[in-house]
Amino acid sequence: MPVKEMTDEQYPDNPNLTSRHPKAQQVLYKTIAIQRQADDKFDLELLPQKNETPTIKIKGIPLLEWMPTAVDWIKKDDYLTYIGLINQEWNRQQVQFNVGQFEATAGAEVQISRVDLARNCLNAYLWEMLVYAKDTDGKDKLYWQCWFDFPKDLYEELFVKRNKLSIEPYRAGLENWVDPPSKNINLSLLREVKSEKVVPFVSSNDEMYALKGELERKYKNIVYPKKVTKMGDLLSDSTRFATFAQPGFYDTKDPRVTYLSRLGTLTKVIERQIITPTKEDALEIEYVFVSNKDAETITRLVVGGLKPAKLPALSLENANDGARASMGVANHSFYETFDYQQQHLTKDNPFYSFLLDEKGNFLDNHKIGIDGTVFHLDEKDKTKLHLWVLSFERHAFVSHCTTQLSNH
Repeated sequence: MPVKEMTDEQYPDNPNLTSRHPKAQQVLYKTIAIQRQADDKFDLELLPQKNETPTIKIKGIPLLEWMPTAVDWIKKDDYLTYIGLINQEWNRQQVQFNVGQFEATAGAEVQISRVDLARNCLNAYLWEMLVYAKDTDGKDKLYWQCWFDFPKDLYEELFVKRNKLSIEPYRAGLENWVDPPSKNINLSLLREVKSEKVVPFVSSNDEMYALKGELERKYKNIVYPKKVTKMGDLLSDSTRFATFAQPGFYDTKDPRVTYLSRLGTLTKVIERQIITPTKEDALEIEYVFVSNKDAETITRLVVGGLKPAKLPALSLENANDGARASMGVANHSFYETFDYQQQHLTKDNPFYSFLLDEKGNFLDNHKIGIDGTVFHLDEKDKTKLHLWVLSFERHAFVSHCTTQLSNH
């Protein structure tokens, strides 16, 4: 498979320009070879432009875990199955392989310390590979990146094997974004409610989030407003972010329209004790927002399968290190290690997250302008749960609220 590389001139809005490795390369490899092994595992090998550049190989990749997957408990509902599959394809899944999980031949001018494989959040066949190197400060920094077309026939084969479904009813929406119809989301397939109660909350949208990590790198891709001093500045339909264009790069010249006024005012939080389809006790939390444009527009953020005891306890400064999740059913996170991925398989994941209207009908979160959520416990008081709402393409946090967990 030929790879596409981009120079700084071709990709001026690259958020990694100031944080990448000082010896970062734009032209290094020419093709990716893919070879099938036993048990639906595959080897991927980066083949260089020049003989002196090392080849890099990741062996035994279980690519089925990168395939959009409809978990068994939603398959009796055609609409929920469609939304679940589409939302997995149109959310990034980047998995990092660390030292010992890939092979690199001798000859590199840097210490290659990590290789990532990403199914990006565009159409079904747009994937990426990213190579990181150890810098003098001991941190892994981006050394090289490419984009490539995943083989269409292999994608279809793995999709069918993974889901035991024909790809045809989903093909159009997987290959090119098609606005899905807004229908009722059958939450009863995702959980059994044992109890529910309205809980007090504190909304902190009049504060600014910490500019660290990805949020710091991507701040420049907030096209409007020009200056953000608090999250509330972003809760407007005039907010614009750099779009994410094929094959997978940010472009501020074609800014993404949002409808973030829908999240203008948080009015109620409902906590539900639930039993998941995996027979686990968990929480579902519903956050009810009223538009700051009119009092008639209601938006419900419903997040379920939460297990507070497994969430990290963090300061507000480190909120970006919380538990990140995209919207949908049983999705992998945007970024995770290979070890974490294999310990948290889709088939065992009871997590779900949706934006709904007041009647319980599906709202496309991408169109509104958000990608997902970040949860963590309070560093000083582990009975407090923090929610941060991630903007489109994770350029920013657009909302923050704290609730008191009722069972603590």
